[in-house]
Amino acid sequence: MQSLTVRTLIDLPPDLKKELEDAKSLTGEKQATLIRVALRVGLPVVKNRYQAPRPPGYFASDYKKPGRERIRLEQAMAKVKQRPDR
Repeated sequence: MQSLTVRTLIDLPPDLKKELEDAKSLTGEKQATLIRVALRVGLPVVKNRYQAPRPPGYFASDYKKPGRERIRLEQAMAKVKQRPDR
Protein backbone atom coordinates (compact mmCIF):
# COMPACT_ATOMS: atom_id res chain seq x y z
CA MET A 1 0.00 0.00 0.00
CA GLN A 2 1.37 3.38 -0.97
CA SER A 3 0.67 6.31 1.25
CA LEU A 4 0.32 9.67 -0.43
CA THR A 5 0.82 12.60 1.91
CA VAL A 6 -1.26 15.63 1.08
CA ARG A 7 -1.18 18.64 3.34
CA THR A 8 -4.49 20.44 3.33
CA LEU A 9 -5.63 23.33 5.47
CA ILE A 10 -9.21 23.28 6.63
CA ASP A 11 -11.13 25.86 8.63
CA LEU A 12 -13.12 24.38 11.47
CA PRO A 13 -15.95 26.22 13.20
CA PRO A 14 -15.49 26.68 16.96
CA ASP A 15 -18.03 24.01 17.93
CA LEU A 16 -16.32 21.44 15.70
CA LYS A 17 -12.92 22.40 17.11
CA LYS A 18 -14.26 21.76 20.61
CA GLU A 19 -15.61 18.35 19.57
CA LEU A 20 -12.25 17.51 18.02
CA GLU A 21 -10.45 18.52 21.23
CA ASP A 22 -12.86 16.36 23.25
CA ALA A 23 -12.19 13.41 20.94
CA LYS A 24 -8.42 13.99 21.23
CA SER A 25 -8.54 13.91 25.01
CA LEU A 26 -10.81 10.87 25.01
CA THR A 27 -8.85 8.77 22.52
CA GLY A 28 -5.31 10.09 22.93
CA GLU A 29 -4.96 10.20 19.13
CA LYS A 30 -3.47 13.04 17.11
CA GLN A 31 -5.77 15.58 15.50
CA ALA A 32 -4.78 14.51 11.98
CA THR A 33 -5.59 10.88 12.76
CA LEU A 34 -9.02 11.78 14.12
CA ILE A 35 -9.83 13.92 11.07
CA ARG A 36 -8.72 11.08 8.76
CA VAL A 37 -10.90 8.57 10.63
CA ALA A 38 -13.89 10.93 10.61
CA LEU A 39 -13.54 11.45 6.85
CA ARG A 40 -13.30 7.72 6.19
CA VAL A 41 -16.39 7.04 8.26
CA GLY A 42 -18.49 10.00 7.17
CA LEU A 43 -17.58 10.55 3.54
CA PRO A 44 -19.50 7.50 2.20
CA VAL A 45 -22.63 8.82 3.95
CA VAL A 46 -22.20 12.21 2.29
CA LYS A 47 -21.59 10.63 -1.13
CA ASN A 48 -24.66 8.45 -0.75
CA ARG A 49 -26.82 11.44 0.10
CA TYR A 50 -25.87 13.25 -3.11
CA GLN A 51 -25.91 10.22 -5.38
CA ALA A 52 -28.55 10.22 -8.10
CA PRO A 53 -31.53 7.97 -7.32
CA ARG A 54 -31.78 4.67 -9.15
CA PRO A 55 -34.15 4.60 -12.12
CA PRO A 56 -37.51 2.82 -11.70
CA GLY A 57 -37.17 -0.92 -12.23
CA TYR A 58 -33.44 -0.94 -11.49
CA PHE A 59 -33.76 -4.01 -9.26
CA ALA A 60 -36.53 -5.69 -11.29
CA SER A 61 -34.27 -8.49 -12.50
CA ASP A 62 -33.46 -9.37 -8.87
CA TYR A 63 -37.14 -9.86 -8.01
CA LYS A 64 -38.57 -12.00 -10.76
CA LYS A 65 -42.26 -12.85 -10.64
CA PRO A 66 -43.04 -16.36 -9.44
CA GLY A 67 -44.26 -18.93 -11.96
CA ARG A 68 -47.85 -20.18 -12.21
CA GLU A 69 -47.05 -23.32 -10.23
CA ARG A 70 -45.78 -21.29 -7.30
CA ILE A 71 -48.80 -18.96 -7.36
CA ARG A 72 -51.21 -21.92 -7.39
CA LEU A 73 -49.34 -23.56 -4.51
CA GLU A 74 -49.45 -20.37 -2.42
CA GLN A 75 -53.17 -19.90 -3.11
CA ALA A 76 -53.87 -23.51 -2.10
CA MET A 77 -51.81 -23.14 1.08
CA ALA A 78 -53.69 -19.95 1.97
CA LYS A 79 -56.95 -21.94 2.01
CA VAL A 80 -55.64 -24.56 4.45
CA LYS A 81 -56.86 -23.81 7.96
CA GLN A 82 -54.04 -23.56 10.41
CA ARG A 83 -54.06 -23.77 14.15
CA PRO A 84 -51.34 -23.55 16.74
CA ASP A 85 -49.40 -26.68 17.69
CA ARG A 86 -49.99 -27.78 21.28
